[in-house]
Amino acid sequence: MNDNFDNKLILLGNKIKLLRNEKNITQQFLSSYCDVDIRTIQRIESGKQNPTYKLLLSISNCLNISISDLLNF
Repeated sequence: MNDNFDNKLILLGNKIKLLRNEKNITQQFLSSYCDVDIRTIQRIESGKQNPTYKLLLSISNCLNISISDLLNF
């Protein structure tokens, strides 16, 4: 992957983590809500995993934010 793409994944992960913390949602709760392993959430938040569109929809629903706002950074 190129550096720009990697940087976008890091920005996305940081935003998810920030919003999750602002709403006092644990990684465990988010992973259960999204029906994924907690390690998946950890990898996404650290910018090491590219989430699927379906998973992004689930994350945005849990965080009560539109997917377009989630991806706007």
